This record gives sequence, structure tokens and C-alpha cells, in this order.
Amino acid sequence: MDKRMSEEVPADSLGDEFAGYVFKITGGYDKQGFAMMQGVMLNHRARLLLDGRTGMYTPKRPGCRKRKSVRGCILSSDLSCINVIIVKRGPADLPKLTDAASERKNIRGPKRASNIRKAWGLAKKDDVREYVMKKTKSGKEGKKDRIKSPKIQRLITPVVRRRRAVVMKEKRKSQAKTKKEAADYANLLKQIRAQQRVSLLSKRREEKKSKVSTATATKTTEKKAEKPKETKPATTTQKPATTQKPATTQKPATTQKPVETKKSEPSKRLKVVKQDKTKAGKK
Repeated sequence: MDKRMSEEVPADSLGDEFAGYVFKITGGYDKQGFAMMQGVMLNHRARLLLDGRTGMYTPKRPGCRKRKSVRGCILSSDLSCINVIIVKRGPADLPKLTDAASERKNIRGPKRASNIRKAWGLAKKDDVREYVMKKTKSGKEGKKDRIKSPKIQRLITPVVRRRRAVVMKEKRKSQAKTKKEAADYANLLKQIRAQQRVSLLSKRREEKKSKVSTATATKTTEKKAEKPKETKPATTTQKPATTQKPATTQKPATTQKPVETKKSEPSKRLKVVKQDKTKAGKK
């Protein structure tokens, strides 16, 4: 009692068969099934708000917290089960625990090449396939025993190197192809833009020419249309002048002049006649 988790305890009090053994307490459960939690310095149960960083609770999404009942890390009489590991072996073997019959050979070793090198302290040049955990399986009658070994992960062999070289070669080819296609596309775009610019300039020039031609055409049509318009009003202006001649307001003097001439004409004639008579009388 009153021992804590991760504390080493001699197992002599459990019996003569455990003499010399040392156990280390790793956890336990109480009678209701609540597990012990490291760091909770209590010998009874407590309700704690857990966020998943200290264990005993796995949140469904980040930021979630939950209040749960947890047993403290100090042993008490309420516990129904205690988990321990053997730190030190005694002189006698424990049946079904440390005896040779119960000991099982370790067939499951590291599979990854880097982990195998770490476990055996190998260099990169050493062959890792010789240090894998192997298992011999007895064959049937008249057949040899089979040796089984796990497939080594991330093992670099000449075949792997060749495949990688092929892949890298294809990648370089594809990169060069994409670069070439990009350059060709850029050149094509330049040509298209230059053609578009030339066509735009030609269209603008044509528009300007068409505008100028339409302007000149309109001017000529206006001039042609203006000439008859100028002559028509002149005739109209002259006609009323002729019509106004007989008016009394404009030519009163012209009516008197012929009267004077008519009066004067007979006088001249009379004079001429008189002169003729005088000439005739003299003769």
C-alpha cells in the first residue's frame, strides 16, 4: 500500500518463489474499472477536465475537453488489478512466465532498412538482408525446410537504382518537352499578336481612308446641291423686280420722262419744218 506508479518494489513478500525478483508498478484498475493516471497524487478517484494531451481521453476535434473520473497514482485497497513488469529476475524461474517452455523466440524484428542498421549498428555498405529476423518452417516429407523472412522496406538494390534512373530520365525528358512547348507557344502568341496588330493598323487606316472619301463625297454632293439652289433664288429675285416696274411707287419719274420727250419731239419737228420752209422760201 501507499506505493506509487513507476516505483520499483521487491516481490519477496509475495512468496518464496518470487524471492530475488523486483517488480515495477506500471498501472492498475479499481473495482469499478477506472484506470490509474500518472501525476494525480491521490489514492482515490477524482473527476478531471481532460483535453487529450495527458491521455485517458481522445477528443473528436481539436479544442474539445471532457470531465472524466480517474483513479490516482497511489495504490490503495480499492484496486482490483495491478500491472507490473519484471525489472530483476530471481534465481528460480516462474512457471509459465520466465521458464524456457514459455519463452517465445522473437521473430518480429525491424523491417525497414534504416531501423535494421540502427538495431545492428551497420554501415550503409553492409548487406541488410542477412540481419533480418528469419523463421524456419519444416517442409513436407522429402522436401527441404523453408526459411521465411519479411520483406525489407526501403531497401536500395541495383534494380531500384535502375528504376529510379529510368524515372528520372523520363522526368527530364518531360521537363525539356514542356519547356520547348512553352517556348513554341510563346513564339506563336507573339506572331498572332503581331498579326493582330498589323490587321488593326490596316483596319484603322482603311477606316480613316473611308472617312476621308466619305467626307470628300459629301462635300462634292453639297456643292452640287448648292449650285441650283443659288440660281433659283436669283431668278425669283429678278422676276419680282420686273413685276415691280409697273408699280407706281418705283417708276413715277419714268412715266413723266416720255411725256416730256413727246412734248419736245413735236417742237423739234416744228423747228425742222420751219427751217425747211425758210430754206424753200429762199430758194
